[in-house]
Amino acid sequence: MDEFSTVHFETYPIRFTPKGKVCVIDIIKVLCKTNQPYSLWEKIKTDHPEILADCEHYPFEQGEHLPAVCGKGWEQVLGFLSYYRQSQGLV
Repeated sequence: MDEFSTVHFETYPIRFTPKGKVCVIDIIKVLCKTNQPYSLWEKIKTDHPEILADCEHYPFEQGEHLPAVCGKGWEQVLGFLSYYRQSQGLV
């Protein structure tokens, strides 16, 4: 397996695949400043299952495969996060 890279934004780590895809859970945590990024991701997937077409699961940690996106998928996630941040009072 290729090694992933990590960039820190403030105190939050953001993981990237070797091909430049970003870990969805990390960006939700950073942009929404939440300790529950998995529940927000589950809500997005449930409400907008089409997002999964642009996701792949990457083994960032041993035994932990997390969703990763680039390009179109990143734009979709960002758009959904804007909506959910406002609707859940996370802004």
